[in-house]
Amino acid sequence: MKISIITIGDELLIGQVVDSNSAKIATILGNLGLSVHRKWCVGDSREEIEYALAQAEESADLILITGGLGPTKDDITKKIMAEYFNNDLVFSDQHLLHLEKMLKPRGIEVTDAHKTQCYVPDHAELLDNQLGTALGLKMEVKGKTWISMPGVPYEMEYIMEHSVLPYLMTINQDKHWYAYTINTIGMGETEIASIIEPLLEDMPSYISIAYLPSISMVRVRLTGNHSDPVFLKSQVDAYAKIAEDSLGSKVLNRNNSTIEAEIAHLLLTQNKTIGTAESCTGGNIASKITSIPGSSKYFIGSIVAYSYEVKTHLLNVSKERLLEFGAVSEETVISMMVGACESLHADFTIAVSGIAGPDGGTPEKPVGTVWIAVGNAQRYKTKKLKLSRDRHRNIEAASILALILAREWLLD
Repeated sequence: MKISIITIGDELLIGQVVDSNSAKIATILGNLGLSVHRKWCVGDSREEIEYALAQAEESADLILITGGLGPTKDDITKKIMAEYFNNDLVFSDQHLLHLEKMLKPRGIEVTDAHKTQCYVPDHAELLDNQLGTALGLKMEVKGKTWISMPGVPYEMEYIMEHSVLPYLMTINQDKHWYAYTINTIGMGETEIASIIEPLLEDMPSYISIAYLPSISMVRVRLTGNHSDPVFLKSQVDAYAKIAEDSLGSKVLNRNNSTIEAEIAHLLLTQNKTIGTAESCTGGNIASKITSIPGSSKYFIGSIVAYSYEVKTHLLNVSKERLLEFGAVSEETVISMMVGACESLHADFTIAVSGIAGPDGGTPEKPVGTVWIAVGNAQRYKTKKLKLSRDRHRNIEAASILALILAREWLLD
């Protein structure tokens, strides 16, 4: 089955909004062993939308569309689809009941503008959306299936999960999908491939391998499709173990586990508490730690110490040390770490100081220089980073690498 995606919206073409819907849809489809054949991203223009519909009709069996189902003038997807398929737009009482259910509890009266959403192609099946006012549409035309969803990402995801996935599972019963992901650190994708691919030369054709680099790690994903799900899992797991064993200590974790979740598990298991003292990361590490539900059981707090004054007053870093070594130094982050342990009464802390950019660097300490300290006065680890990305990605990389160092400290 060939599947295409059409995303609609001027905001996508001018870069005001990132087209995350296509990526999410492709991921959801991949989890069923399905892949996207083609994708079109078009603006709120009749000509562009009709062109995308015609191209998709020629090449795909299932077409997933997002955007243009709202109540404003630029929401023209339903009207164009109705005309394209020679359908009439008819008023849907079902859609009106949905509007009333969504709006009245919020004290909002259903207006004529809202009611424009209730006009749908007369051959369309409505798809439930409990997170917004626009219902999805499903149409079967000339052997093709067309599904149109709102452009708001969380609304699209709701319809994909509750309506599209059940439909796809009924038509894709003969093939099963399974994937195993190995999250690695400390090596690039080329080096990883040179280690594991010679060991996987006999891997069957129904299993594929992909390397997915991110800011501070590379995910190695083995994906398989087979009619026998039990056999498939055993085969993918076996080849994944070969890859894991060959990478040794470079393996961080597996599948959908995150570094934040792994640290949470270690902290709860070891009954330890953690805090952070952050300069260049500006609280980003604390944000990642507290993104895990239940983090209040182990996270004490954070001190964002950007200035010299905060470092001296709240973290007890001596002025003499700052003057001698500077804020971005191993000596200073060790003092920040110890001071944070004392101020926060945490078992251990993560301390970070660096130059995220784009300004502030010197020949001795260029932009991207970051020092990390993890531990307490009795036992600690330090690490110097030399990052070469933009400000945002330097901050993100420093945050993740600091968490990875915290994991190492906990495992020692």
